[in-house]
Amino acid sequence: MNILIQELRMGRKTLIIWCISLIGVLSLFMLLYPSIASQLEDFQRVFESFPIEFQQAFGVADLELASILSFYQFALMYVLLAGAIQAMNMGVSILSAEVREKTGDFLFVKPVSRNRVVAMKILAVLVQILITNAVVFTASLLMVTLLSDTAYNLKLFTLFTLSLLFIQIFFASLGLFVSVFLRRIRTVLPISMGVVFIFYIIHLLNETLNDDKLGLVSPFDYFNLTEISMNMNYDSLYLLLWFVLVGLFTFLTFKLFARKDLPSI
Repeated sequence: MNILIQELRMGRKTLIIWCISLIGVLSLFMLLYPSIASQLEDFQRVFESFPIEFQQAFGVADLELASILSFYQFALMYVLLAGAIQAMNMGVSILSAEVREKTGDFLFVKPVSRNRVVAMKILAVLVQILITNAVVFTASLLMVTLLSDTAYNLKLFTLFTLSLLFIQIFFASLGLFVSVFLRRIRTVLPISMGVVFIFYIIHLLNETLNDDKLGLVSPFDYFNLTEISMNMNYDSLYLLLWFVLVGLFTFLTFKLFARKDLPSI
């Protein structure tokens, strides 16, 4: 429990910065909605003038500017991208810090098993992700409610917003696996951004190619907001694949970290 409290204390400033950043990204888009809604036909023509490949890649092919949730879906995609980087960064850094800062000697002479250390650190990441999602969900609900002149589908809004939770957990578990798989990690952010952008580019390619096999590669396709909007639910196959991969990454994290040699001071 002391490990959990210490990790949360150490990460609180970064968590606050990320929460503010995610809300800032969402606000940047959502506060444009009133002006766009007042000139619907002009903006709709602008979007429709783009090549269809561009519209599909950036999620504006089926954008209905008259619908607050459709515009929210468009804005949320960029929050998902930023949130994935945050989660990947937490996953990579929380275990690799013991290697980079050579604090393993101090930590592992304590009467605590390696598995318990990993479990507490994973729990710290999960708590921070839950806090992030609670903040984003509350801020999103307030913005959508205040900016909407008509009633909107609360279930669809919830499905959209909870996609952030699933994507963050995926990238956090992947980050944990990467941190124990790689022997030395000097800087965390380039790795986190690189991995997330690779998956996002694959998602953009799949938006234009519409390849089912390619859709299995990127977690952004597991929770495709356009598909969620049409089906009013998550895809059961992708959800099962998400559970399998998150479980596999977590299991391998415990397995590999238990055998990993940690540098001494």
